[in-house]
Amino acid sequence: MKDRQASQFALAYGRTILVSLLLIAALALGSASSSAALPQRQGGTDWATIRLPPQALRAPAGLAGARVGALHPKLDSTMAQLADAARRSAREAIELARRQSLELSDGQVHFSAAIRPSALADVTRAVAELGGQVTKSADKDRAIQGWLPVEALETLAARADVYQIEQPDEAVLAETGSALGAGFTTQALAAMNAAAWHAAGLRGAGVKIGIVDGGFQGYTALLGSELPVSVTVKNFVDGETDEQVDGADVHGTACAEIVHDVAPDATLYLAKVNSWLDLSEAIAWLRDTQHVNVISTSLLWYNQTPGDGTGLFADLVSQARAAGILWTTCAGNDREAHWGGSYYDPENDGVHNFNGTQEVNFFGPGDGTFYEIPAGRVISVYVRWDDWTYVSQDYDLYLLRWNGTSWDTVGGSQTHQNGSPGQKPKESARITTTGDPAAYGFAIVRRNATRDVNLEVFAPKVARLDELNYPRSLANLADAPAAITVAALDVDSPYPQEPYSSEGPTNGPGGIAAGGLIKPDIAAYANISTTSYAPYLFNGTSAATPHVAGAAALVKGAYPSYTPDQLQSFLQDHAVDMGASGKDTLFGYGRLYLGAAPARIYLPFVGRDATGKFLP
Repeated sequence: MKDRQASQFALAYGRTILVSLLLIAALALGSASSSAALPQRQGGTDWATIRLPPQALRAPAGLAGARVGALHPKLDSTMAQLADAARRSAREAIELARRQSLELSDGQVHFSAAIRPSALADVTRAVAELGGQVTKSADKDRAIQGWLPVEALETLAARADVYQIEQPDEAVLAETGSALGAGFTTQALAAMNAAAWHAAGLRGAGVKIGIVDGGFQGYTALLGSELPVSVTVKNFVDGETDEQVDGADVHGTACAEIVHDVAPDATLYLAKVNSWLDLSEAIAWLRDTQHVNVISTSLLWYNQTPGDGTGLFADLVSQARAAGILWTTCAGNDREAHWGGSYYDPENDGVHNFNGTQEVNFFGPGDGTFYEIPAGRVISVYVRWDDWTYVSQDYDLYLLRWNGTSWDTVGGSQTHQNGSPGQKPKESARITTTGDPAAYGFAIVRRNATRDVNLEVFAPKVARLDELNYPRSLANLADAPAAITVAALDVDSPYPQEPYSSEGPTNGPGGIAAGGLIKPDIAAYANISTTSYAPYLFNGTSAATPHVAGAAALVKGAYPSYTPDQLQSFLQDHAVDMGASGKDTLFGYGRLYLGAAPARIYLPFVGRDATGKFLP
């Protein structure tokens, strides 16, 4: 025992010295160089601004008739350009795929496809005959994922039982910028009163928690200190091994650290994913094989569902809840990276106006100036609209760069929406900035539509949008009714809302603007310390969510017979109301607070009192 204590002390001391050295180095080198090793965060505040002439608010002439690249009725815009390049040469296609940040393996591209549900076996065989591989299916066999030679994209798309082929929609990690910090333990333990529960011996013993994320880099080095002595891991990312759970990003490791801080005796299961099909597999493993009690996801998707609490994510969460699992998920960090509203074109030139005569939405502080975005920044823009039943309203997306006198089109998405099976009312585009710092923006064009749709636009992890709308800034998964959706507030009293924390409500039925559900459900803590992000603080709704997962584990440990409904009600009943009275679209039911530690383990639930609170 003494040897073990000595080794633990040495390990902790060594880490303290390491973090101190990192802090000194960070202060010496400045934030620009030290942040390069960290995931891309919200920029803007450190960038210079420029005031452009009034014509910069207008889209380039002829944009409504312009083409970004090759078009194909059954390939999304990116895959259509890839197939077009493959006609010329496989090498050119592979180089294009690399520039588009597509996943490649031995000349094959990672793809997903919507197919006829009864045709899974036939399509799987066809992909194999083309030299590829189907790695997984989901959504009742209506979707597949796998690898395919770039030159075989059009051949596969020609099949009648293949409806649509696209690049897999990757998860976005819900973490944003941070300041320098110190320490390894979340500062929220006191604010949520978890320390009192620990002192009473309530530490999550017997509770299983699944943490699903895009990477758990460095987790093995933290076993027995910042994490439990052992954890169970599984990798659901195509082409990777379980050993590669320790890779890609520290984001998941930081989330696991928070869960362990809050519920130190709980058993942890780490699942690495990338696409939503990976998520489907991971949840099945946590639910059916590991029988976890709580799931924590600090992940976002943008264009897979209408945002109205229906669709594949809502189904996954409902299935988990029916199996006795409470699922906590992040609201997202897009309150200042979202615009939503009806298509508006008073000039009748085919280009949407975000405000008055402004056709280009750009990144800027909101005072009419434009951020000069440096080279090497990834800009991703997603747009979806309310046409999910019969997808026949066709809109396109264009990414623009100011060249000093006018806008250049530097990217975009022109996927077909013509009522064919498997299509979705969405476009997305991604570029990496190049050259000297410049202003960037985007425009939306009405390609072939019979009505003005409700648009929801997201441009995450870049900077504040000039034209934005706070409501409905929830990403997909955050809108699932059966999930506890978590907003972010500062860990220091008086616990103000983090301005980036996504705001509800959800979209209304089918993705319209009105009639949505009140989300988020609860608010928890950001700007806290972890080993993984040291010497920086870990923030965003990414940091907030695992606090709620850990708190749910403490309650489950104290009341083992509690169902997910009872766990959620306990957390919501004890939350400290913030903002508007009652549940609101900023804080949900309020700030996470556990209340006094139970003096004993209570009997199973028997009902509610007159106020609706659970009786012991």
